[in-house]
Amino acid sequence: MILILIGRVVEGTGVGCSSFSCPLYASEIAPTNLRGMLSGFMQMTVVIGLFVANIVNILLQNHRLGWRLSNGIILIAPVIIMIGIFFCPETPRWLYKKKGRELAEKSLKRIRRIDNVTAELDAISDAIEEEGAQVSMKELFAKKKMLERLGVGIAIHILQQATGINPIFTYGGIIYESVLRNGIISLLILSGTNLLSTIPALFLVDRLGRRKLLIVGGLAMVIGHLVAATIFVTGCAVDKGTINGTAASTEHVHCKTSSGILMLVATAVFVAFFALSWGPIAWIYAAEIYPLNVRARAISITTGSNWFMGTIMSYILELITPIGYHGVFYLFSGLTLLAVIFVYLFCPETRGVLLEDIEDEFDNFQLKNRTVVKLCRSCHGKRKTIQVNTIEMRS
Repeated sequence: MILILIGRVVEGTGVGCSSFSCPLYASEIAPTNLRGMLSGFMQMTVVIGLFVANIVNILLQNHRLGWRLSNGIILIAPVIIMIGIFFCPETPRWLYKKKGRELAEKSLKRIRRIDNVTAELDAISDAIEEEGAQVSMKELFAKKKMLERLGVGIAIHILQQATGINPIFTYGGIIYESVLRNGIISLLILSGTNLLSTIPALFLVDRLGRRKLLIVGGLAMVIGHLVAATIFVTGCAVDKGTINGTAASTEHVHCKTSSGILMLVATAVFVAFFALSWGPIAWIYAAEIYPLNVRARAISITTGSNWFMGTIMSYILELITPIGYHGVFYLFSGLTLLAVIFVYLFCPETRGVLLEDIEDEFDNFQLKNRTVVKLCRSCHGKRKTIQVNTIEMRS
């Protein structure tokens, strides 16, 4: 177990590094009109891995060397990455800042496959000149504007995890083993839904935009959780008992087959819309919104917040005893609704905007200009007017 733990720590270090460097790299080399799709390929590789892992689990579940073979098979992916990374060019933005314009131009021509890259190179040059030297971690937290932007990136990642996607895949087998008596097949269905729904997301993110997909997809995810929870309440029963007369208790879930299937369908709806929106876009959006001189440090922090929230969510199974399966799903729906509200209030659209121009988008995106905020202020103003008129009439 000690060796397994050490191995997992080493693996976790690699995953942590790749999970911030991949979207950062993709966002910097991608053309503006394809940035969302190319950045979202990271999520595509994740969902493919989840799906393949579930298939491997099914094939090896009764094999005496099952978990050892599984861990051997996953060596294929990092070996491919280790070889493939040598064929990837350095990003023009990093080259311009560290090595000069000539090498940046050469890299940009290779990536774009065109000879005339003057306009984009000039935009990179202007942005670098305006941003100045690389900002230290201390300065990143000291500047109000950067702190606000960092807060948006951290919140996007934390709220992505708060939707409940990781507990669904981590404990979905346990949950649906109780509900349907077939957890491993249920997980395969959910991971298959995740895979198939991520494919259209790669194309929609640059057509419909990040903000719209996050809001619409989030609302659909809320409905999926609410339906799953309500079906459990109306179609399932939980019997509680004790173990051999001790203080330890057990719970046995009894669901109608139709209720279990409908609950799985509702969860699949949640997974599908997560794959269409919050799955890829949280990584894409947080990799786009920072100036070049703070981007690497900021993305490392936002990625860390994602894994930190994922660690907290891994203990969500502990809530099943006090609030029940339905309570957990209701909790997820409330947190997902909070995520939608946050995007509506604080996240401007970045589709089709050069990385160097995103600063202006945030400067022009003011909370006071949101329609709901305007309506609240208008109602508050009318209430004050009515109160003043009433006082005048009394006097």
